[in-house]
Amino acid sequence: MTAVLSAAGPSTGAAAAPARRASRLFPAVLAAVLVLLAGFIGLFLLANFLYAGPHRMLDLLGEAEARRSILLSLWTSALATALAMLAGVPAAYALSRRRPRGAAALDILLDLPIVLPPLVAGFSLLLLFALADRWLGRGTLGAAGLDLRFTRAGIVLAQFVIAAPFAVRVLRATFDDVPRRLELMSRSLGRSEASTFLRVSLPLARNGLVAGTVLVWARAIAEFGPILVFAGAVRGKTDVLPISIFLSFSNGEIERGVALSALLVLVGVAALALIRRFGGRLVV
Repeated sequence: MTAVLSAAGPSTGAAAAPARRASRLFPAVLAAVLVLLAGFIGLFLLANFLYAGPHRMLDLLGEAEARRSILLSLWTSALATALAMLAGVPAAYALSRRRPRGAAALDILLDLPIVLPPLVAGFSLLLLFALADRWLGRGTLGAAGLDLRFTRAGIVLAQFVIAAPFAVRVLRATFDDVPRRLELMSRSLGRSEASTFLRVSLPLARNGLVAGTVLVWARAIAEFGPILVFAGAVRGKTDVLPISIFLSFSNGEIERGVALSALLVLVGVAALALIRRFGGRLVV
């Protein structure tokens, strides 16, 4: 028996050696892929800041045209985010708690604007207003002040059609994390469903709501395709930051476009830092 074991020992050890090498190699491969991917992403984002240099970037961002685009982006995205959250909070709570009939179809419908090419969302908006103009009589929308095509109000609507479904998707995950037993305890103590929602569910979901608001705002301020198609690309009128970047590169104003791109990168970094601070999850 001893002879058998001694004879089997070396072969077993030889067979185990490749397994030990593979166990050491696999974590090294994982780390290498992670470092290479992170390095590549970091480099192409850093290029925005290295192309013109920090002093030149600050000069370009201080110009009147850049300031106007920044302010336009801030107020349109803030308004679109507020509207998206007003619609998204009750819609997300309904999907999380009540599971209405046809919930699967509703899920698909609400997710469609997120997964569709942004240009398709813009064209769909444009077609909706064209059909409304045809059905109501040409010029009726404009006379009523409801024709938002190629207007600043149209920018808000174009941002909203993407931000609202995005808000529902993010906030539903937030409400899913709220313990239902606490809501049931509140109901058992005599609170109505609405009172439970306002006094129990919302406070418990506070951090997720803040993180979701930041994420939705970051998505709205970076929106490009729907705005380009529905609101147009007009200097001094509809040139939010992404549109201004597009116009700058189209006109050969490379440094201005790079400076505005770098600003949006900083916005993204700040938004992600806030989301991590409040413990939000990125759900798309």
